[in-house]
Amino acid sequence: MRRFFVKQIHGNEEAVLITGKELHHLRDVLRLKKGDEVIIFDGKGLEFAGKIEGLGKNEARITIEKQFHPSKESALEIILCQGLAKGEKMDLIIQKATELGVSRIVPFVAPRVVPKLKNEQIAKKTQRWQHIAIEASKQCGRGIIPVIEAPATLTEVLSRWSMNKENLKLIPWEGEKEHTLKDILKGNKPAGCIALIGPEGGFSEAEVNQAKEKGFMPVSLGPRILRTETAAISIVTIIQYELGDMGRKG
Repeated sequence: MRRFFVKQIHGNEEAVLITGKELHHLRDVLRLKKGDEVIIFDGKGLEFAGKIEGLGKNEARITIEKQFHPSKESALEIILCQGLAKGEKMDLIIQKATELGVSRIVPFVAPRVVPKLKNEQIAKKTQRWQHIAIEASKQCGRGIIPVIEAPATLTEVLSRWSMNKENLKLIPWEGEKEHTLKDILKGNKPAGCIALIGPEGGFSEAEVNQAKEKGFMPVSLGPRILRTETAAISIVTIIQYELGDMGRKG
């Protein structure tokens, strides 16, 4: 059954309404009809099977038939702090990180960040990224949509988690010669992981030292220098495989 996002579902209604972009997708793209079965979810854990009862110009009325209890969320909380990347690269990172099960994505700006967002662009970009996360969640069957935060500065991001001792805090860096990601994850069972990924221009040594002072551990992802989007997808995949639910039975 096709899945549709409804921002607010209280759980005790007999029916809910689908409007806006989701209505357009249901009616004009998928061309679903009255009587077709669908799944609706609120992105916070509520998910229901229903049937299209009415289909109009401005809304589709869905009769709720039963509640689902999806179990597709990883028990491991992964927070991805991502240096802003250009255009479609950032879109790709958010899409794939959502599919891989991250719980939160925190974009940040730093001196070597290539795209320079103006204040009036920030809200529009953040809204776009959240929409990408919604679409990715619909596709991969997630019941909880990751939060996409508005861009912060690197200093703000580091300070935010400086006192966090429960999560494993990692910063992949091509200059790290001692600790590999594989070695650090071996035998480790943290409550969660925070991955700090550098922008397209990479991290400076001073920025890595700043992160170390806040409890982040530099790790190597291997002998090759990875693009920022490759590094982000790779580290989330590896963390999820070693510590999370990737490779486990569904």
